[in-house]
Amino acid sequence: MRNGKAGCAKATKGFAALNPTSGTTHANIRLAGCSTCTKRRIRCDGSRPTCLKCEKKGLTCPGYGPRLRWADGVAVRGKLKGRRVPLAQSSPVQVHTGVASPPAEQMQLVPTSAPDILQTTITNSLPQLIEYYDKNLAGLMVWVDSAENDYRRTVLPRVMNTPGLRLAVAAFASHHGSSRFQHAIELVPEAARDACLGMIHTRVHDMTSRLTEGAELDSKADIADAEWMLACILMIACYEMSNSQSSAAEGHRLAARTLVNVFGTKQGFNNGLFAFLRNQLAIYDVLVSTTSFILEDIRNTIMPTPGSKNVLFSDYLTYLHQVTLASRYPSPMPEEVYAVIRDIDFAPDSIRTKFTQARGATLLAAGRLGIEKATMRKDFTRLVDVYHYAAVLYSYRCLGYAVADNLDWQPTVTKLFEQLVCFEHPSICIQNLPWPVFVAGTECWGDEQRQQTVRRLLGTILEATSFRHYEGVLSFLNAFWAGDQPDWRPLAHDLQTKGFRILVV
Repeated sequence: MRNGKAGCAKATKGFAALNPTSGTTHANIRLAGCSTCTKRRIRCDGSRPTCLKCEKKGLTCPGYGPRLRWADGVAVRGKLKGRRVPLAQSSPVQVHTGVASPPAEQMQLVPTSAPDILQTTITNSLPQLIEYYDKNLAGLMVWVDSAENDYRRTVLPRVMNTPGLRLAVAAFASHHGSSRFQHAIELVPEAARDACLGMIHTRVHDMTSRLTEGAELDSKADIADAEWMLACILMIACYEMSNSQSSAAEGHRLAARTLVNVFGTKQGFNNGLFAFLRNQLAIYDVLVSTTSFILEDIRNTIMPTPGSKNVLFSDYLTYLHQVTLASRYPSPMPEEVYAVIRDIDFAPDSIRTKFTQARGATLLAAGRLGIEKATMRKDFTRLVDVYHYAAVLYSYRCLGYAVADNLDWQPTVTKLFEQLVCFEHPSICIQNLPWPVFVAGTECWGDEQRQQTVRRLLGTILEATSFRHYEGVLSFLNAFWAGDQPDWRPLAHDLQTKGFRILVV
């Protein structure tokens, strides 16, 4: 391992320690209530997944339990004086989300035997939990479930020997499959989630200490640690979304982004499992950024691993994010943002051409997936077409081309709706339909028939995935359709400033 001030400065830049609201896990604590009720100084009713008092007031309930919160600051003394180093804060507001987590004094101890009970319960149920994740969840976390799915191929074999992964799988599987398991694991999801986050906090704290001492995080053990932590964060984010906790999922997305920023430029991290997980985060991050109006959030979006031309939708995600950047930033644009898009022509014809090229690159990359059935190959081609049309429409809307003078606009809307209802086996890719269905919803203001199609599609997606945050997507679209503005962005922007996030992933 290499040491030295220069290496330390490079490694610590952008890296931040997990904020330890407390060093305990959910197995040791009981939350008094959600942070929104706490700030309003009222007694929270503690309803799951969100409290009724927030719901009645039309407020966004952040849910319960600790969050991954990352912060960095400037050292004021020692050999790193003046440099940015990781700092563990005591009670800051969660980064970028505007949601404060409950301070430590709001937590009360429960019997100390709780961790042993949690461990015993998970151990006894682990084979069933792993099987459930394997058969029902691993496929929901990728574009297309195949032999290339590293959640199944690489992550699951590590579960037995990696405590953090064991807890993450237990949290996600026991919640998502709650109707299939015994009553004995009813309370496992939250406890396992919080215990997993506690383990990540401990490991990040250790890494922080090493960085401040001048070490480099580039050993095989460091790579393995970064891989299990990133896998856990992505699983826990999915758990939060399935539990209708969008604000919590947002916090985990930003934590995963920070982890990638720390390790993504290091040798040894741009291949293998870490590269796979980074690309999964890139899909998540780029699509979430399309419904964000916070410039810093958009600018710091994680992109696919460098040199990953053989990754599905790699070019597509790159072009899509360039459109988001171009449409959100006012003039004058920061130089680092302008550098990303200065050579891109955003005229309507060029937009179609760019996404047509991305479509071809994705179909070529899909050849190695080995999809054997002809009907499944046809459905994957439809999925690529659906994303193609949705991206063109998103670009037209964001760049001001959703107007009658653009003769390609409405025909593209028609093509998107035609393709969305043509899947022969939608189960193989239904987890990927929320974003294009959302775009379709934003382009059918004033058209009741198409609005019903979108409602039906979102209902099918919710039933197939059990990801309850899609209910919030439909609520947004219903509010948009009921308004007098044919552009969805002003309403989305306004709601984001009030704490509501549209997550179409």
